[in-house]
Amino acid sequence: MNALLPPPEGLRPGDSLPPLARAIGWEEIRRFNRYATGGRDIRNIHTDDETARRAGLPRAVAAGRHPVAFIAERMADLLGAGFLAGGGLEVTFVKPIFPGDVLQLTARLKERTEEERGSRLVFEVALVNQAGAAVTVGTASGLIPSR
Repeated sequence: MNALLPPPEGLRPGDSLPPLARAIGWEEIRRFNRYATGGRDIRNIHTDDETARRAGLPRAVAAGRHPVAFIAERMADLLGAGFLAGGGLEVTFVKPIFPGDVLQLTARLKERTEEERGSRLVFEVALVNQAGAAVTVGTASGLIPSR
């Protein structure tokens, strides 16, 4: 677990996780695209500016799964198996993410409910680019299992 993250057991509604920044460069976009295409390097709207322009975009954009993976990784760091086996993630893509963007992930605990299996934490999550514009928003949840 990331030492900068608070213990999830102590989190209460209104608490925020420390923000986390990540640069989205060409290499990250190409590497992520290889995961999605079975290891192949192909030209598409995510890897090639001209292909993206032909599709009506100003230039290449990161794949939607890319920011989702960034959020999921943070939730897995915080909740471990409680996210991987008992969590959820629902997001809306608000604006495209371009190569060179630096995204900041924020997560604020929206609610904490008790279930038979433990405490469910529901976070409001957002990715904000270097211009301060939200690019991805939504909720992520996970379970702190009962002991």
